[in-house]
Amino acid sequence: MQFLKSLLCLRGNDNRTRFFAICSATYVIFIMLSSAFTDNTFISLVLSVVFSLILGLTNLRRLNDAKLNKKWLLAPSITFTLVAIVIIFSKQNSSYYLLIIPSLLAAVLLTYPNKTKQSNIQRNYTLGYSGPINMKEYQASKANNIQAKKRIEPTLMRNHSEDFSHSDADSFQEKTTNRNSYTQSNTAANQQTDLGELIRLKLLNNQKVQLTVAAFIGLTCIGAATSWLISYLNTNDDIAIEESENRKAISISPSMIKKHPLQMPDNYTLYLSEYNGISINWQADEVQNTTLWSQLTAQGDNSCKEISFNKGDAIRTLSVQVEKTQGLNINYFASFSPLDSKTLIQALAFRGNFSLCGYNFSLKGSQAALVKNEKYAQWIDY
Repeated sequence: MQFLKSLLCLRGNDNRTRFFAICSATYVIFIMLSSAFTDNTFISLVLSVVFSLILGLTNLRRLNDAKLNKKWLLAPSITFTLVAIVIIFSKQNSSYYLLIIPSLLAAVLLTYPNKTKQSNIQRNYTLGYSGPINMKEYQASKANNIQAKKRIEPTLMRNHSEDFSHSDADSFQEKTTNRNSYTQSNTAANQQTDLGELIRLKLLNNQKVQLTVAAFIGLTCIGAATSWLISYLNTNDDIAIEESENRKAISISPSMIKKHPLQMPDNYTLYLSEYNGISINWQADEVQNTTLWSQLTAQGDNSCKEISFNKGDAIRTLSVQVEKTQGLNINYFASFSPLDSKTLIQALAFRGNFSLCGYNFSLKGSQAALVKNEKYAQWIDY
């Protein structure tokens, strides 16, 4: 629990190791969770807020540790928030490459050392944290682990103090003094030549490196934008193809070209479409709808969805349309698929009657009428 409180602390300090660990873990977990909840925008936005808060607070503690201006907080924090929003709403895998930008800004902040020596403040870091949150429980466990690793060797030797000569003591003291002075000199040298400071100064003083980093960031943004554009165009193409196919499917039935009319004995007429599909036309009562039945939508008058004969199987209609002629007559046009043309003509020639849309028609004399017209006679088999 104390560790979680330290993640939300405003007045504490994070050293480099802790800052690097928190940033790395936050980026990795954000990528995993945002990928898992791609279809749920609300959860993704909540996650982005949480991770932005965690990163902003660790940036603040790192700034406290390095005694830097708090304006530095805006660069990595706001950049991560903006990139997270782009990732959530674009829903493109290429968007994750944009996380390189806040990562580079955090890396610059990582190069600054802490300022404990210059400010004469003694900081005790526990798990990389120093601040008002009590982390003694982690210090205790660490101390116990160190003591557990130490071994006390049993000995049967007599007390060495009795045989320890003054010359040996002087020699030991001299070696200890030399060792301490050597350690202090190395510590001073390390303080003067901090690796992070050297890297940052080299980058700031080298225009070629700066241009390379800027070009890399620019190429990353261009690559992500190009990927979004290609995905957007492909999506539009798929939609256009789907709409085109739908228009083709719809145009098959309602507005077929009617040619080669053949008047049949019981006051109905046959027509052929440009694709050799059969249409049956008859005069009927006026209705409000212009489409009585459509196979595309499977909606309308169920009595119009198929033509039924006194013998044999029923045949489905593509559509049944209502049209008004110049004489104000109401005409029904029942259209059938070209695949059913032969079956339909055979039934009209050899069956006794049929019903369609609640109307009954006799087929007496239909065979003779069909045989006289070569366009329809081609489908009659004896």
